Amino acid sequence: MRRQVPIFGVIGGGLSGSLMAIHLLRRLPAAGRVHLIEKRGGFGLGLAYSTRNPRHLLNVPAARMSLFETEPDHFTTWLADRFGELGDPAGLFAPRFLYGTYVQSVLTRQMAGEDGCRNLFLFPDEAVSVALKGRGVAVSMACGRSIDMDCAILSVGNFLPEPPAGLEELASSPRFLPDPWDDARLRAIGEDSRIVIVGSGLTMVDLVLGLIGQGHRGPLIALSRRGLLPRRHAASGPPHPWSGSAAPLSAALHRIRARSGGGDWRAVIDGMRPVLQDLWQGLSVEEQRRFLRHARPWWDVHRHRMAPDVAAAIDDLLARGRLRVLAGQILSADISGDGVALSVRPRGGDGRITLEADHVINCSGPASDYSRTRNPLLRHLIESGLARPDPLGLGLDVDAGLHLLDAGGRPHDRLFALGPVTKGRFWETTAVPEIRRQALFLAEQLVAEND
Repeated sequence: MRRQVPIFGVIGGGLSGSLMAIHLLRRLPAAGRVHLIEKRGGFGLGLAYSTRNPRHLLNVPAARMSLFETEPDHFTTWLADRFGELGDPAGLFAPRFLYGTYVQSVLTRQMAGEDGCRNLFLFPDEAVSVALKGRGVAVSMACGRSIDMDCAILSVGNFLPEPPAGLEELASSPRFLPDPWDDARLRAIGEDSRIVIVGSGLTMVDLVLGLIGQGHRGPLIALSRRGLLPRRHAASGPPHPWSGSAAPLSAALHRIRARSGGGDWRAVIDGMRPVLQDLWQGLSVEEQRRFLRHARPWWDVHRHRMAPDVAAAIDDLLARGRLRVLAGQILSADISGDGVALSVRPRGGDGRITLEADHVINCSGPASDYSRTRNPLLRHLIESGLARPDPLGLGLDVDAGLHLLDAGGRPHDRLFALGPVTKGRFWETTAVPEIRRQALFLAEQLVAEND
């Protein structure tokens, strides 16, 4: 018999998990409970919003970042009430730490339910295993405690990047920084150190701005397979509505490419957002793989853009020669007393060049191949057959209703997932509009089923 008081567990307390908890709490009966589990303890932050660096800005204007789709001014009103000196918040690319503070403030307000009943319980611990128990779920944590609940929702967000191929010799070297968010190690880097950054996306941009902000004067080289930099946000017309959600994604790419010279490709991409998940699911797995192999880097730099002030800072560093961006493949790395020598094959060539550095920092993007994960919970879920990686190696396999699929492809009725972990199924699942939509959909479904 199902317990009279519904209890939901959310594993992962970053943006995805916090949105899930908030939407559940808004709909639960007064006695309902939500258990939010986060190993880092920084509830509401995750990797993206735990930074305290004011140079790290949101990648979209504040007007698009409300936690609630039906209250589009929620975040901008919060900003205006508390940080009026920042000016008109609608077009502001706010510091990311302010957005983290916003998420935490909303989460805190939800901690008290009707009549002051506290119905959000925070567990600063790591979930390490899940067991189906009767008609519910038991989640075991690293401290040895087990928590019973009606269902568990996995919202683990992004993981640190995997060491790129060719850097095996560096894996245990103090000259290699596998975590681009390790502030203590970044602060220990000498001001004149030669640095090679593996990756040229938004994580690289954050890293470079952080290093410059702490007074770094040495040469910086960003190396990636194609040497592509994120494009900048700019004023553009209203989104071009996408006509015909059944059109293949390849048609969308051709449409964006055709408009790139005219400056309105941003409006094309923005107009695709409401149907992008449908476009993705309309592709066969082989077509999705082909997109990932050939078009993903190009898509990413247009879809995930830099704030204008950030882009201006990067342009200035490039113009002054402080930052170089190279396209090539790392072949090997040799360590000596003087530093690291990377052997690189430039893109489009047969020769080799050597890049010398004092430190190599991994900004190659979040790890998503869960078949190789070191995360104990994900390892347990996969090894026990409770879950399986998606066919593309982007996360875990889920159905359209966000149910986790077991090793045999059968949907669970008590295990769910949302956010980046569902990228293989939906592709567009890492930004606030899509995550808040998933959280709302799942909260309404779960509360109705457990009413």
